[in-house]
Order: sequence, then C-alpha cells, then structure tokens
Amino acid sequence: MTTLAELPHLPLLRLRCSRSDVLRRLLLRVPAWGHVAPGAQQQDGERGVSSYRLSPESFFVRVHWRRIAGQWEERDHEIVPGTVVALRLVLDGASPPEITRLLDLVPLRAFAKGESGPHSRRVRDEGLWIHEVMPRGFHWPEEKVAELLSVLRGRPGWREVLRLPGVTWAGLTVELRGCLEQMGGFALEPLVLEDLVGLSLQLDLKLLAD
Repeated sequence: MTTLAELPHLPLLRLRCSRSDVLRRLLLRVPAWGHVAPGAQQQDGERGVSSYRLSPESFFVRVHWRRIAGQWEERDHEIVPGTVVALRLVLDGASPPEITRLLDLVPLRAFAKGESGPHSRRVRDEGLWIHEVMPRGFHWPEEKVAELLSVLRGRPGWREVLRLPGVTWAGLTVELRGCLEQMGGFALEPLVLEDLVGLSLQLDLKLLAD
C-alpha cells in the first residue's frame, strides 16, 4: 500500500466514528483526541486506511474508507494497542559489543554488568542488551512479534549468543498500551509460539492502559 494524499485529512472529531460509544467516551475523557489529525494514510485500490494516534506510545485508531463513485466514504474503525516489541537479553559478564557483533543488530540500549549509567552512579548488578523492532510504527502487535522472530531466524549468530555463558535470560518482551474504554486483544498463532520455543525465547508481556 502507498501513501495517498487525497484521502480525507480530517481530525478525529470530524469523523462519523467519533460518535460511536467507545470513541465518544474517549473524547469526553481526553478531549485532545478529537483534534488529532491522521498520522498515516494508505490506499490499496478503492480502499483506504487513516491511522490516528495522540502520542508515539499510545494506542491508535484505524479508520477504513471505501471509494465509491470517486468519493471516499467512511466505513468501520478499530482500536489497535500501541506496542513495544523487543529482544531483551539479561547479562552476567557477557559483553554487549560482542552480542552486537554476533547478531549484526544495533541495540536500542546496552550496558554490561558492573557499569554505571550516564545519569546515575549506581553500579548495575546485571547487564542488558535490547533491540526494538518497528518502533513507533502503526502496526498490530502480532506484526511486530512476527518481524522480530523473522529477524532472529535470519541471524546465524543467534545460537552463539545463546551459548555465551554470560547470557542469563533471553526473551521477547511485549508492552501493550491499550485504550481504557476498550483494551483490545493479543493472540499468537500456534506457529508463532513454536517459533518462540525453537528460538529458545521466553515471553514477557506487560499491559498498560491510556
């Protein structure tokens, strides 16, 4: 799908869906949502999608459009949780630069056991290496999980990382930030769960609501 400027570029309050039960309660609770313009718009033939989000970390509202007789007509909408999906490695003596080299991935955050941080003199009792996928994108949680698993399947150094004696925990972390009025769901297909086991990954899930 490609970006399409001709889709209606209206604030959420101007759309029919803003009068639905869930979004009406949201707009009453957080009026700023009503003035949000679409952060992304896409088209596939006669169908289009506008995505609305209040902040980079929040859930987003996807509004579907259908072009009929040359005019865009608003159809249904859905609320998608904001999601952070990352590979998280807990370290006890393993070297973060060595992990970066083996995986050929740039970490979002990495430090070794015993190091002190830039904003604190406290010596850390464990190291950490984190790589996030598709940050701040308008994606379903399941899409981000699938992307991370695909990335790891394509990294021959992954098994070497797992064999490092200083890697004490390896997991896929999922942080879901849903809508207080309608949290939504999160479900992984059996094949995805098999992938998690095959890649020797734990699953850590955290739920929040805006």
